[in-house]
Amino acid sequence: MKFMGFEFGRSKSVQVTEQKSQFEDVLSRLIAARDGTISSVTAETCMASPTVHAIVTAVSRRIAVSAVHVYQKTQSNGRDAKKPLPSHPVAKLLQRPNEWQSRVNYWQDATSTLVRHGNYFSYKSRGSTGPIRALIPLLNRRMTVEQNDDYSLKYLADGAGGRKEIPPSKMHHVRSAARNFYLGDSPVDDVKIAIALEIAAEKFGATFFQNGALPLLVFSFLQGSNGFKNPEESKQFVTDFQEALGGGNKFKAMLLPKGIDKPHSINVENDKAQFLETRKYQRTVIAGAFGVPPHLVGDLERATFNNVEQQDSDFTLNVVMPYAQIFEAAMERDLLTDDDRASGVIIRFNLDSILRADFKSRQEGLRIQHQEGVISANEWREIESMNPITDADGGDDYWRPANMGVAGADPIEPPNPIDQLDDSLEKFRKAVEAFQ
Repeated sequence: MKFMGFEFGRSKSVQVTEQKSQFEDVLSRLIAARDGTISSVTAETCMASPTVHAIVTAVSRRIAVSAVHVYQKTQSNGRDAKKPLPSHPVAKLLQRPNEWQSRVNYWQDATSTLVRHGNYFSYKSRGSTGPIRALIPLLNRRMTVEQNDDYSLKYLADGAGGRKEIPPSKMHHVRSAARNFYLGDSPVDDVKIAIALEIAAEKFGATFFQNGALPLLVFSFLQGSNGFKNPEESKQFVTDFQEALGGGNKFKAMLLPKGIDKPHSINVENDKAQFLETRKYQRTVIAGAFGVPPHLVGDLERATFNNVEQQDSDFTLNVVMPYAQIFEAAMERDLLTDDDRASGVIIRFNLDSILRADFKSRQEGLRIQHQEGVISANEWREIESMNPITDADGGDDYWRPANMGVAGADPIEPPNPIDQLDDSLEKFRKAVEAFQ
């Protein structure tokens, strides 16, 4: 009897042995798939994890939309102040790092690389003389960092012409925490097992539904049937069956030949297998390893309308700001000259745009500062990206509550109402005389 290109005819003992070998083969493939997934998770491939993708996107976008400025520390009335230096060569460089990346693209790519790899490298391109003209990003997989006997660092870059050594003076190296004190550690390498498990769960779900959610089927032979003649026929039967009824062909008619009993299904119950719980747990574990609030990776089980804003603020303070300060310290070390550092030149990200509260809370806070004389009307308008008003309208005036004074000073005597009335009458009399 032939079916799909083979004939049946084997003993039941051989059939059991083959089924056992088939299950062992499946088990070995699952183990190999798990180990292969773990070994394949790198800083380059980790974006296949939805959680890692959400984390990297959240951090890189927030830094990319934050302006970076060059300041010089000064003194104003005996207090520290910052003077913007928009014409400084480094300020112009950071506005256009190179010819093919905009400012936003540069910071998105640089932050994504730093978060995934723990390191970001760029080559400082100069002319024959003068300041740095461009920052050329370098791929991490092509970079090797070694420490010399005198504790200085040596940078080696692999390219089309072979390996080339780059002097530290021409390298801009940004790194996170390092166990060896000079090369940043990749958080992806530290939690690669958790990331691999999430990717494996994604692949399982994709394969399961790509197959039309078809359950695992086990065929058996009727009593008296001799089974397959050889293992090749067994494999051919499984292959032909999957092609005929897998995927979109799930509900097509099927005719089994004589000798094969109807299949028994082994359903994978996702709730009992804790498939969904596993995916939720891995999402939380990976977010925790990167220090990211769960709601930013789609975990809203414990999120409420009241605490999401607080979690977002915590994310900015505890995740985005540390990365911004890592960039700031590296830029001040690699991009500024000795004279710049000696004169108090610093580089700072402006994170005010992502630290702002909602409109009502922000206006209430600014109103309190304005009424207490902390900021002027024009400073308020500047924070809200509005044009200033003229001095005649009191745009630069600082208010001071009338019922308050300097501690230890004599209290200010309120004006006499009789004197105020006399002054008003005198002004009125002069106005009448002028009119006549």
